[in-house]
Amino acid sequence: MPIGLDRTPSPELLQMARWLAGDFSNQEQAWENPPFFAQIRVAYRPLPAHVLGGIGFYVEQAYSGHLEDPYRQAVVELTQASAGILIRNYRPLEPQRWRGCARERADQLSQLQAADLAYLEGCDVHVKRQGSLFIGATEPGCRCCVVRNGQATYLQTTLHLSESEFCSHDRGMDPITHRQVWGALAGAFRFQKVVDWQAELLL
Repeated sequence: MPIGLDRTPSPELLQMARWLAGDFSNQEQAWENPPFFAQIRVAYRPLPAHVLGGIGFYVEQAYSGHLEDPYRQAVVELTQASAGILIRNYRPLEPQRWRGCARERADQLSQLQAADLAYLEGCDVHVKRQGSLFIGATEPGCRCCVVRNGQATYLQTTLHLSESEFCSHDRGMDPITHRQVWGALAGAFRFQKVVDWQAELLL
């Protein structure tokens, strides 16, 4: 276990897990500003505890009309750290095997094992509770490498999470100029929870 991590969940971590467990849509934002925001659905499906030994989620992000074809698949782990909460990011080694498991095939997630995942070094998101919000950002160091359209970039993520809303902004930055190369130019995506899965959390 990395130094500074604690598997014992705090009340804040448990609250964050409950708020994150669900299916989210930015339909309202997309209708208000269609030139800048497509309609997106992002699902955080709770994982069985055996997968990561704690609180984890299988994540799929897709365009609203094509939920069967997610353009992003990931696994995240919520872990207690000395300075707050840490979101550790993983990628499935065989993404096609788990496609659709955030919704219709969620029962298949019982077959997922830690050996099916690759930890993404440098991509941890550090989160702190601020009033009624959880606020987070990618760890410093510009080490979360992402190749997009053949160009090497590093990922900068910011997020705000409340009981009913999840806001996230992913930006790919040039490692030399530190200017934005990809990602939304009009700001964060604002997702409203449309399905609640917190009852699936074994807390």
